Amino acid sequence: MKPRASSLEGRIARGPFSLSAGGTYTDAEITKDVLNPAVEGNRPRRQAKFIFQATPQVDVGRLTVGANVIGTTDSFAQDNNGLKMPGYTQVNAFVSVRPADNVTLSVNGNNLFDVKGITEAEEGNIPSNGIVRARSITGRTISAAVRVGF
Repeated sequence: MKPRASSLEGRIARGPFSLSAGGTYTDAEITKDVLNPAVEGNRPRRQAKFIFQATPQVDVGRLTVGANVIGTTDSFAQDNNGLKMPGYTQVNAFVSVRPADNVTLSVNGNNLFDVKGITEAEEGNIPSNGIVRARSITGRTISAAVRVGF
C-alpha cells in the first residue's frame, strides 16, 4: 500500500465559545498484493479519502452547550473496489448544567438525525441473494446523567 495523507487539527477559543476541528485526507492505493494482483491500483478496503470532525461549544459558567459533527466520505467494502459504502455525517449534541458545586446534570443526543452509516461490510460485491453483511453506526440515542462529586 502506498498511502499519502495530510491532516489538519486545531482549536480556537474566544470568550465562552470554542471550536475544535480536524480532518484527514488520505490518498492510498494498493501497490503490491502477492495473493491477488488484480487489486493493485485499487483503494484499500474501508479507506475513505476524507474524514473529519468538529466540536463547537459554548461554556457560560454553570451551563455548557455544544455539538459534535463527525463524518467520512465513501469507501470500498473490500480491496476489489466492487461495493462502495456511502459516506455519512453524524451530528451529536450535549447540554451540561452545574446547579451546585460537585453536581452536574447532562443530556447527550447521539446521531440526532438518525443517519445510516456503514463502517464495514464482508462482501466485495452484491451477492445473488442481495444480502450484504455489514456493521453500522448506532442509531439515534439520548442519554441523561447526574454526576455527584464528593
